[in-house]
Amino acid sequence: MGSSEPCYGISRLHMSVFLTCTDQAIGLALTKGKAAGSLAIMARVAVVSALMLGLVGLAGCADAPKAERQIWQDVKIGDLAPTVREKEREKVRFFATVQMEIRVLELPGENVGQLDDLWRQLSSKGVFMSSYNAFTDNSFRVKSGRIETWEKIQKALSEAGAQRTATLSLAIPDNDTSDLPIADLPAGRTIAFVGNNLASQTVNVGPGSLVLRLRAEPIPWARGVRKIIAYPTYTLPTSAAIPQLHLMARKNEFYFAPAAFATQMGPGDFVVLGPDVYTGEQLTLGGLFFNNPQGRLFFDPARPDPPKFKSGARVYVLICRGISD
Repeated sequence: MGSSEPCYGISRLHMSVFLTCTDQAIGLALTKGKAAGSLAIMARVAVVSALMLGLVGLAGCADAPKAERQIWQDVKIGDLAPTVREKEREKVRFFATVQMEIRVLELPGENVGQLDDLWRQLSSKGVFMSSYNAFTDNSFRVKSGRIETWEKIQKALSEAGAQRTATLSLAIPDNDTSDLPIADLPAGRTIAFVGNNLASQTVNVGPGSLVLRLRAEPIPWARGVRKIIAYPTYTLPTSAAIPQLHLMARKNEFYFAPAAFATQMGPGDFVVLGPDVYTGEQLTLGGLFFNNPQGRLFFDPARPDPPKFKSGARVYVLICRGISD
């Protein structure tokens, strides 16, 4: 967002230049007589008045708050990968931080259709993608809610047979990123996905990790709220202790923009990310994110049946627990 400070700086410079020129003109005029001097003084008063009016006009050049629906605009993929030099510089400064709690749940893959009641209780308002059709074609689905409705959300998840498998905490500094691990890729492979043009695409990657990269951006006119941008990302696990290796790893990353989304979040807001359908494979981006074909034991607390081993589907709940401004 723009700031009014540069506008004030330009105004002072212009005033200084104009006043200097005016003084010179007045000096010349005064040498020609008292009448000329009076005219010069009047000229200077006129110039100063015009400049003051200009200052008033320029003071209003600060950008007005953008509408919420523009939250996705001006998002650059390169912003998600700050350089090593920027990282080192950030260490010596304090940054406001978003505290996120991530809950990972699994339900029997055959029950994904039973999540319809969950999606009906959530809202798609305020959640933006670069292409809705590409997002859903990659089998991604995301909606938002407020913590006040959490009991209903838990009930809908429980009725679909979802069980919590992990809880993680992530701290996301302003204008920085944190990674939510999704899948380890111990060997090179090809990942299929649907591009923003809705055409099938593939990318060949080496050993590494698939993560959901989360970036927090402050909103100048809204204290206690952040824009959260989420990008599925292939990355190489490295240590920042060796800047050259860290920078090389960043250059070899791949961002799956068609499956990215953005939303505004404050304390008590949450988003649910899950599969649109269950495919049972791990060849596609959606399959790696949501499918667990190896399966696990599932039990139904409402029935006396013994636990059964079934293939699973994952659901991620991202909860904003607080923001330290």
